[in-house]
Amino acid sequence: MPDSETRAQGKQIFSEVTQLEPLEVEDQFMVENMDQCFAGLWGRPGLSRRERRFLSLATVAARGMDLETQFHVKGALASGDISAAEMMEIILHVRQYAGWPAGATLYRHYRAACAELGLEVPAADEAG
Repeated sequence: MPDSETRAQGKQIFSEVTQLEPLEVEDQFMVENMDQCFAGLWGRPGLSRRERRFLSLATVAARGMDLETQFHVKGALASGDISAAEMMEIILHVRQYAGWPAGATLYRHYRAACAELGLEVPAADEAG
């Protein structure tokens, strides 16, 4: 089992990625989530946090993972890693390659996150 340093790193990265307080690690699922997903994967040096955001957003949206899409959209916008205009470009790309329903789900969560965070959705002529 990973050490307490790995767990602390996972909780820190979780907070940075989600913009939420770290969750309590009380069971095996959460142990592995913090240690493997956040410390082990998000903490790797091969890609930037921003690049991992793009990959995660496209993947969860394309797979139709509604809750995870909401989670990643809000985290990306709240952290400032991805701007509202960049998020629209991700939505358009996902819609083209993964289909309209995936793009529409991503768009719905984008609009909700922008409203909650007080971010302005760029006008059509401001995007791209």
